Amino acid sequence: MSNLAYKVEKQQRQTDSAEQSVIIRRRASITLGEKVLIVLFALAVLSASLFMISKAFAAYQTNIEIQKLEKKVETESSRVDDLEKEADMLKEPDRIMDIARKKGLKLGDKKVKDIQE
Repeated sequence: MSNLAYKVEKQQRQTDSAEQSVIIRRRASITLGEKVLIVLFALAVLSASLFMISKAFAAYQTNIEIQKLEKKVETESSRVDDLEKEADMLKEPDRIMDIARKKGLKLGDKKVKDIQE
């Protein structure tokens, strides 16, 4: 009987060890195809982001140029306004009459028409 008990115990140990050896955990490895896809995806994202950044920078530069041109137009517009005011002042009939008299031109008041009336 002792021999029989030994065989039963031996069989139990073998089944226990067989169950333990069946449980093998493997780490999920990334295949070569998946690695290639990940690299291609990363390159696509990088390329798209560089493209977007370059376009944003170009828009920023264009904006700066537009602001410079608007400032230049504003400066020239104010200069034109000043010159128009000066031209209007130089066209005044009283001023012209005073200069004519200083230069020696003698005009009768009846012959000169006043534009403002």
